[in-house]
Amino acid sequence: MNIIKQKGTSTVEFAMLLPLLLLLIFMVSELGTMFYRLNAVTKSVQVAARYLSDVSVNKTIALTDAQVKNLVCCGDIEGKGTEIVRDCNTKMSVPKATSINSHVTVSATYPADWILPNAVVGFLHLPGDPMELRASSVMRFTQ
Repeated sequence: MNIIKQKGTSTVEFAMLLPLLLLLIFMVSELGTMFYRLNAVTKSVQVAARYLSDVSVNKTIALTDAQVKNLVCCGDIEGKGTEIVRDCNTKMSVPKATSINSHVTVSATYPADWILPNAVVGFLHLPGDPMELRASSVMRFTQ
């Protein structure tokens, strides 16, 4: 084997594998971000349901829909806290919290956008539409 003829082959091999490695890194980061957002939405819905089950009087929910949305998005009724996910107040939809058979139900839907640029999303044939992250929680009213 002639060493001079082998010079630069590792650089060519690295250049061939670099797009695949970058694709793998981007996809893993995208998946991790989606799991983080889903976990944040799920935990905030659980906290809101627990709060509503504690403060409700005579098994009726005394908060308005806007207050429940603030509770899910920011962790407080006034909406002055930090948003759990980006653009939570504008994007997240929180249907009316319901109370049925001594249980309170809170649910939320958040359209999570892809982090990758649109060119990469189009290249990979991923849907450009946001992914719907849904969470729901049921808590029993306190005795």
